[in-house]
Amino acid sequence: MKVIIRSGIVAVLLFVFNTLKSIGQDGQIARPRCVTGSVMEKYFLQHPREKLDFDKIQLDFQQRYEALRRAKQSNPSLKRLNTVVTIPVVVHVVMDDPSLVTDEQVQSQMDVLNADYSGNNADSVNIPAAFKPFFGKGNIRFCLAQRSPTDEPTNGIIRKVSSTTSIPGPADPVKYSSMGGSDTWNVNKYLNIWVCKMTDLNDLGYSFMPGLSGLTSSDIGLVNAYHAFGTVGSAKSPFNKGRTATHEIGHFFNLWHVWGANECVSSCFDSDFVDDTPNQDQCTYGTPSFPQTDACTNMAPGIMFMNFMDYVDDATMCLFTEGQVDRMETALSTLSDRVQLMNSNGCVPPVVHDQDVKAVTIVSPSYADVHCQSGLLPKLRIENLGSKTLTSIKLNVVIDEGSPAVTVINLNLPTLQETVLTGNAITVASGYHAIRMYTTEPNGATDGQPGNDTASGVFSIIGNSGSPLTEGFESSAYPPSGWGIANNSDLVSFNPVRATNAAHSGNASVKFDNYNFQLFGRQSLLVSPQMAVPDQADSVKITFWRAAAQYSSLHSDTLEILISGDCGQTYTSVYKKGGADLKTRAGFTEIEFVPGAGEWVADTVDISNLVKGRYDQVMVQFRNINGYGNNLYLDDINIYARTLSPRLKEQGYLIAPNPTTGVLNIQHYPSTTGLRGVAVYSSTGQLVWKESYTVSAAGNNIAINLSRVAAGLYIVRLVYADRVVTRKVLKL
Repeated sequence: MKVIIRSGIVAVLLFVFNTLKSIGQDGQIARPRCVTGSVMEKYFLQHPREKLDFDKIQLDFQQRYEALRRAKQSNPSLKRLNTVVTIPVVVHVVMDDPSLVTDEQVQSQMDVLNADYSGNNADSVNIPAAFKPFFGKGNIRFCLAQRSPTDEPTNGIIRKVSSTTSIPGPADPVKYSSMGGSDTWNVNKYLNIWVCKMTDLNDLGYSFMPGLSGLTSSDIGLVNAYHAFGTVGSAKSPFNKGRTATHEIGHFFNLWHVWGANECVSSCFDSDFVDDTPNQDQCTYGTPSFPQTDACTNMAPGIMFMNFMDYVDDATMCLFTEGQVDRMETALSTLSDRVQLMNSNGCVPPVVHDQDVKAVTIVSPSYADVHCQSGLLPKLRIENLGSKTLTSIKLNVVIDEGSPAVTVINLNLPTLQETVLTGNAITVASGYHAIRMYTTEPNGATDGQPGNDTASGVFSIIGNSGSPLTEGFESSAYPPSGWGIANNSDLVSFNPVRATNAAHSGNASVKFDNYNFQLFGRQSLLVSPQMAVPDQADSVKITFWRAAAQYSSLHSDTLEILISGDCGQTYTSVYKKGGADLKTRAGFTEIEFVPGAGEWVADTVDISNLVKGRYDQVMVQFRNINGYGNNLYLDDINIYARTLSPRLKEQGYLIAPNPTTGVLNIQHYPSTTGLRGVAVYSSTGQLVWKESYTVSAAGNNIAINLSRVAAGLYIVRLVYADRVVTRKVLKL
């Protein structure tokens, strides 16, 4: 996973560099509507050996395809697929507001696909007479999946609320729930389509071609921009006829662009390897009028710009050729990474029970946040898979395998719809807990499929502490007593962990693993107990030691510290460092970082002005923000409130202890501004200690070691810019 994701980031950089590359027919910069070509090109640059395997697979495929085409010359009615094959489709809508892509819009796209691939599209009347003999009508069809990978009823549409956008290439975040996307359904049974925002809003979609033996199955499928999907809703002209998906599925079934495999580069030597599409110089944009000729086909009827595999506007596209249909059907029926789709039962509805409630996920308390002890509301997202509307249900909540807390809930949930059940408030002791939620008695009856009624998880409850609050992570109990851990990815294992191979002091520290979990932008949290702040506190500070390394100049993790006086309802950021400012090892580290003894740095954060007089307790959140970087370690955390002596605040200085047996401390408040020097004399006038502060300012606490001088009376002389203060001190 690491190499693939890091390569994906390099691909993004290359992608950004190369997007300004295609020149349209009007001489202006024109961005391609499809980025399949650039994604494939970059993939092979990163995996040159795999290019050899791909070429061999394509050569073998071409021989099978051409054999079919030769056979059709003597028997025109010959078909690769003798019957209609219906491919189950699952549509993952990943957006800030996925409701913008409605069920109606999804169905409109399915209607377009079935019309285009069967040759029944109404706008086929626009095919020029010269090209009508080549019009292809195939046997590939599509349905929205009716059966999930776990054989549950579904409408084939998944909606994920997320700000994640597509980064074309391997490990595209929209395809991974751990990065804010939606995980791929079994690629041997479903055609996965992700509808989302693209990194470059001018790009409309992409799909990997078949035959990439090293491509993870999670990346197989096509990505489609939300404004170029279907014919209604968020689809916007000139890409509102559903032809982006038609085009990208063509790639999915091994069609190249009509001008060839290059990225819209002018050339007559490239080919789409289809015998009935005219040779074409480069891509075509907009709404050209027929006929159009170019350097490769310079006589009428010219190029087939209205082909689904060109770049013209949706309303101009209107055909696949017979050769293209044969090529796609050959890919479906012979290529190992496509053929199993022919035997999928995803379009066959499963057995539906009258009552069938699925526990989808625990909403709260979850491992994505820390929680307080009082007023905790358990929440469970459910889906009604039963044929009857769900009107009542029992929610059962079990903490650490104790007795269930049961809440009876009335509702009105139609079939295949989701909702969140909220149980009665519960109080849980501080610590790290296991939780199990399950439903019983839907509509007062027995659930027809009890195996999907339960969801399980873990969560942290923070405790309370006095001041100071110190933690060195030496105890094997983790998280430490009263502390919480959490993260906002879909992987519990991304939580910070106790590390015993690195420490500033003692034998352990806490590690945020950014090396093995490359979850860009995702946060992992270490949260302190709520520390009591005395009413008369004069200062509140956070001190800690950190160690971090930077993977490269392009990969920057971030440590942010936030405080809350209301147990996490609101936060204030008080510290933030990332990249070169955060790292404690010089240069860059491409192996997993484990700090040495000299690679720890101390930090202090003064939160006095934000806390004193405002809150009677404060919690501190150490937030690691993943940037595809390297590990971050923290140790020896100290959070404390300090109340100063009234006498110190009254006179501005304090000499203590007096009498003293050794070390004498001179404190100043609020600062040592104006102090020019300190001297200590014996009762006979002999100088025993002296320090001048004319060059640099003194610290607020000046320590004077008198342990080696004789017992007796001494005079401390404080010299300020505007006065001199003398005080007697007794040494015992």
